[in-house]
Amino acid sequence: MLIALCSAKGAPGVTTSALALGLSWPRPVVVAELDPAGGDVLAGYGRAETAGGGLAELALAARRGGPAGHLDEHLLRLDTSGRARLLPGLGDPAVARHIDWERLAAALASVEDGAVDVLADCGRLRAEHFPAAVTQRAAAVVVVTGSTLRAARAAALAVAELRREGTGPAQGTAAVTALVVAPGEPYGEKEIGQALGVPIVGALPRDAKAAAVLSDGAPAGRLFGQSALPRAARSTAARLADHAAAQQARLTPPTTPAVSATTVGGGRGR
Repeated sequence: MLIALCSAKGAPGVTTSALALGLSWPRPVVVAELDPAGGDVLAGYGRAETAGGGLAELALAARRGGPAGHLDEHLLRLDTSGRARLLPGLGDPAVARHIDWERLAAALASVEDGAVDVLADCGRLRAEHFPAAVTQRAAAVVVVTGSTLRAARAAALAVAELRREGTGPAQGTAAVTALVVAPGEPYGEKEIGQALGVPIVGALPRDAKAAAVLSDGAPAGRLFGQSALPRAARSTAARLADHAAAQQARLTPPTTPAVSATTVGGGRGR
C-alpha cells in the first residue's frame, strides 16, 4: 500500500512527519525519500551516516530491468527490529531529472506483494521534477500543512491542484487528506479541514525536543517514546493506515473466485 506525503509552499516538515509516522506505523513499512530536492534522513536522524544504495542507485538499477527486484538492496533499518526501513533519498538533486517516477511508483505500490506499506516523502508540490506519478498511484495522498492562515491557503491550493491532476488509482478525490502540524497556532483541525475541504487524518504537535531527534539526530533520551510527538504519531499512523486501507479496498476490484479444474476441463485457479 503506497501513501504519498507532500506539502505546499512553506513546507512544515514533511520529512520529519513521514519519519515520525514510519517509526510508529502498525505494519511493516518503508519510508521512501522521494523529494527531488534531495534526502535529509541520513544527514539528520542518521547522524551523518553514509551508505551505499538509495534512490539514485535504485534508479540506475531500474534501467537494467525494473526496480522491484533490487529494492531490498537499497533499504536501511530505521529501528532495531527492521520493521521500519528507509529508502534514502538523493544526494544530488540534479539526478532527479533522470528518474523514471512511473516505474518507481509501480514498484513501491507493490512491495512484497502489498505486505509492506510505503510512506513516500514527495516533498513540495510544484517542485521541479516532482514525482507526480507517485501521488497518482498512491492509495492516499496526504497534504502536510501548518495551522496558520498562510499555510492553510497554500494547502488549499495544493489540494485543488491534486484534484485537477487526479490522485489515486481511480483518479478521484477521496484519496486526498491532510495532516496538520502544530494545530491551534492559531487554527484547529476542524477549521483547517473545512478550509481545505478534505478529511484531516491527524495532527502532530509542536514538540521541538522530539522533532530534533528526528530531524537532526539529537539524543533521544529514555523518555523519548512518551513525549508528545511520538504519542501523536502513533495515533495518527493508525488512523492513516486505516484510511488508506479503506481507500485501497474501495478502488480494488473484487477477486474472481478460482475455478476448479474438475469442473472446467484443464482450467486452473491461481
